[in-house]
Amino acid sequence: MSVKFLEPGQKIEMRHKVRSSPKDGQPAKVHISQIYDILEDDTIEVLMPIEHSQLTLLPLNAVYTLVVYTHTGVYQCDTKVTGRYKKARVYLISLELVSQIKKYQRREYYRYSCNLPIFSRLLTEKEMETRIWDVGNEGAEGDMLDLGGGGVRFITAQQYEKGDLILCRFTLSFPTGEQEYQILGTVLSIVTAGKYENKFEVRVQFEEITNLTREEIIQFIFEDERRQKKGRRR
Repeated sequence: MSVKFLEPGQKIEMRHKVRSSPKDGQPAKVHISQIYDILEDDTIEVLMPIEHSQLTLLPLNAVYTLVVYTHTGVYQCDTKVTGRYKKARVYLISLELVSQIKKYQRREYYRYSCNLPIFSRLLTEKEMETRIWDVGNEGAEGDMLDLGGGGVRFITAQQYEKGDLILCRFTLSFPTGEQEYQILGTVLSIVTAGKYENKFEVRVQFEEITNLTREEIIQFIFEDERRQKKGRRR
């Protein structure tokens, strides 16, 4: 089975394939990690996931859907856990690819809990036609609750409608400096935010997002999680 799309260092999500639907409408557990090495044409090594400063021992023979972020797009395949071990002071999991690698079509991406400022606003008719934004219009201020390669969730006093096309503007911090993003999004849901007076919780799906921007957002998530884990260990 070809692994030509896979390379060491690529960020991944691992979604546990369960036989029945998750309870209470909650999505299946997602582990985030990265590829460590390509062993054979159908076997790879990935870093053992860490959650709450603890290594996550994924069960042997468990099957996971692997979502891989590459420079050419997002891909997925099914994998089976075949080993757990330590190599060169690094804890690893070996995965056997049990399905063909294909383009990732689903819109569900790992969502990372965070607290960042975000601005949002409806697009004007001219902006929707030209896809050129009025950079002087900041929009309504909000507080980000979570962020992922597929969308964002935030609190704002601005009341949107489901299906609205809005512009989301936020800044992410990288070791090389700060980067501002302005991304189109479709409002998937808007509900009253119970503990916030006169505010709403808005869930947005990104639209027309480039592979580079999506990859940068995923990179931010991994780096921010790593910083937080180091901080908790001190």
